[in-house]
Amino acid sequence: MEKIFKTIDEQLEILKSRNIIIDNYANAYKILSKNNYYYLINGYKDLFIDYTTKEEKYISNTKLEEIYALYKFDKDIKINFLKYFLLIENEVDTYISYEFSKSYGHKNYLIPTNFCNLNSKKSLIKKFIKDVNLEIEYQYKNSNEMIIHYLDKFNYIPLWVLVRVLSFGKISRFYSLMKPKEQNAISVKYNLRINEFKVILHNLTLARNICAHDEKLYDIKMKNRISSTIYHEKLRIKNKNGNYQYATRDLFSIIIILKLLLEKKHFIKFYTEIIKSIENLKKALSTISINKVMYKMGFPKNYKKLLKL
Repeated sequence: MEKIFKTIDEQLEILKSRNIIIDNYANAYKILSKNNYYYLINGYKDLFIDYTTKEEKYISNTKLEEIYALYKFDKDIKINFLKYFLLIENEVDTYISYEFSKSYGHKNYLIPTNFCNLNSKKSLIKKFIKDVNLEIEYQYKNSNEMIIHYLDKFNYIPLWVLVRVLSFGKISRFYSLMKPKEQNAISVKYNLRINEFKVILHNLTLARNICAHDEKLYDIKMKNRISSTIYHEKLRIKNKNGNYQYATRDLFSIIIILKLLLEKKHFIKFYTEIIKSIENLKKALSTISINKVMYKMGFPKNYKKLLKL
């Protein structure tokens, strides 16, 4: 069915025809005038849909302000998450540049023999090195002063400088292609095994990109599950046949990752803000329970206990 332009008045009429309550027209008009209808409604309507009807209808008494509250909640927590993702990114950048430079020097280090020697990784390593060199070229052409300074004056870029312009995705790939000795030197700093840290970096990259591009975060579902942790056990996450039923690839799994990687003082500050956002959303909901949102995010009922662990 062809999608044609709709005015805000027409958009409001569509919502009303689908059972949405518009009891403050001026406020509803303001919400849709400042927020993309497709992203707001199609992105955050699922929990409010009445799935007992064939046509798209909302649960009785659903208000536009409730959908907007969920949207705002998601936006608020993305800002909070991103702030602490950047802390972790800076730390991991530092660890990688230190361990790799310690082993292979500060210049001419981007050569295949400095990376994992498995045959299955050779093509990935070759592509990675090519991608990094293309990034250097791009940064030079776009007047990055750090890159220009080192290339023009020394004809090389130390890794501790280069990591500052590499995306977290490239940093994650860098770690995955390093030799086990250097990988282990980094993962042990977090009391993690190499494969555990690989998955964590991969999932953090995906979550970080969602936050940076302002996509929907709260009901995220990762492809790769994180390993069980002491926090799964202490929070008594539901376990079936040795597998945790949630908190392994949902939003709460990302919170557990931050619990593992952040300093205690930073985690407390981060998680206190998350709890505050949840409480604010709870006050704004009347059609659905906050528990419905918590289930989508993979939160256990005793989620506040994580602050004290």
